[in-house]
Amino acid sequence: MQANDTVRIGFIGAGNHSTQALYPNFALIDGCRLVAACDLQRERVQRVADAYGLTPFTDIATMLDSVELDAVCVCGMPDLHHEGALAALARKLPVFIEKPPAPTLAQSAELVRAAEAAGSFGMVGFMKRFAPANVVTKEYVDSPAFGGLATILLIHGAGPYDDMRRMLMFNGIHPIDVGRFLAGDVASVFAHAHVSPTGVQALCAAFRFASGAVGQLNMNSGATWSDCYEQTYVAGRACQISIIGSREVEVMTPNGRFARGEGMETYGWSNRYYVSGNMSGWSAGGHYTRGYYGELQHFVRAVRGEVQPKATLGDGLEAMRIIDAILMSANEGREVRLEDIAM
Repeated sequence: MQANDTVRIGFIGAGNHSTQALYPNFALIDGCRLVAACDLQRERVQRVADAYGLTPFTDIATMLDSVELDAVCVCGMPDLHHEGALAALARKLPVFIEKPPAPTLAQSAELVRAAEAAGSFGMVGFMKRFAPANVVTKEYVDSPAFGGLATILLIHGAGPYDDMRRMLMFNGIHPIDVGRFLAGDVASVFAHAHVSPTGVQALCAAFRFASGAVGQLNMNSGATWSDCYEQTYVAGRACQISIIGSREVEVMTPNGRFARGEGMETYGWSNRYYVSGNMSGWSAGGHYTRGYYGELQHFVRAVRGEVQPKATLGDGLEAMRIIDAILMSANEGREVRLEDIAM
């Protein structure tokens, strides 16, 4: 399509997350227009259709074949991501799907192959890559003055889960992708898992990255859904950066500011200073600071041919591969190389 054309989007799914975090942001992004929505529950999709002026459907194929679309968004459970993405890609439509990309590693690989066969692309809902705090940290890490990343610590406290794989797929996949975003590909994993007497799922996974850097994922299901916790810590040469909740960045360096921090406000010029986005008004609700607006805006721009897609189906596949490696390592008590995880 032409760069100045309006992107017509069909949306598959009308549940809580889609209506709270995705539909509202698409409505605010220039260059796109929601035109149709699909959900198995007629009442639910009708509410969305009434709110945004869309044509409602209860069947995916009917929507894709009845409405002229330029792209598709899918948000639901993993099997819906897989089904909806395959249907869209079969019609050569770019697709945005929430995480996890599919129920299994093999199905995630199927999506990558389908996009390649269609000559199209897909993005996965790794919104933390677009959170300003993580974006500016990436700029610092990539700066020559940082001296190369030596280590990364990823901490995540989720609400209750009764299954380790589900915890990793639905919550752990976010810090896993942040780790790849900041430190690069993972070469191997050694993980320990524990279930406490009260049922808390606990995991500690050590990573060796392809660059030679090391890292750790420490996560648990002992938090509540209203009080989750997340922290990322990275260290280079004479520079340390702490990120709290993908919102607050603390840079500790004796060398002053050595990254531009595009679009960010910086304050303090000692060897410890802080970076923040605009935390007032609409952004405080999480749409901007947590990255939802940024990921969808980028998807629209990629469909228009203005930028290359980020957080691709390939990134989703690698996150799923790391999850399988973590579980294999925890079950077998040994280091697992990512190259040995079959798809």
